Amino acid sequence: MANEIPMTAEDVARLHAELEELKTEGRRRVRKDLAKALSFGDFRENAELDEARRAHGILEGRIADLVQLLGRAEVVEPTGEARVAVGATVVASDLETQEEICLRVGVAGISETAGSLVTPDSPVGRALMGKGVSDEIEVQTPSGARRYRLLSVTFPAREG
Repeated sequence: MANEIPMTAEDVARLHAELEELKTEGRRRVRKDLAKALSFGDFRENAELDEARRAHGILEGRIADLVQLLGRAEVVEPTGEARVAVGATVVASDLETQEEICLRVGVAGISETAGSLVTPDSPVGRALMGKGVSDEIEVQTPSGARRYRLLSVTFPAREG
């Protein structure tokens, strides 16, 4: 899994939809803005042209990023077990303070979050992956080691 990026099917579908929108409507908007800016003439001091070019660069950069992400996507589906995987929402209790935390395992910039996002390759994410309800994990934080007990592991309801 060195080059693959684990994602839910919903994450992949969302990225495909964004890519399609950027390639069609996004490029159409940028072309229109560029044409309008070019119509003003005087290319030396044309703030509209500079902005349209900047927007074009950002758009094409995002398209390239999405193509790269989708090329590395590995769709992971949760098993029937309540084990932590990409897409899981985990509620855990700090064993020292009894404070509950809610974490969503996903990919930064891709996954929609319903709590604090942790990535599978982060220290907390690595500790959580494959764990189930009542399992305990220990995570090194800047303030020292923290121990948590998993209270629940849930996945979003699937349509279909």
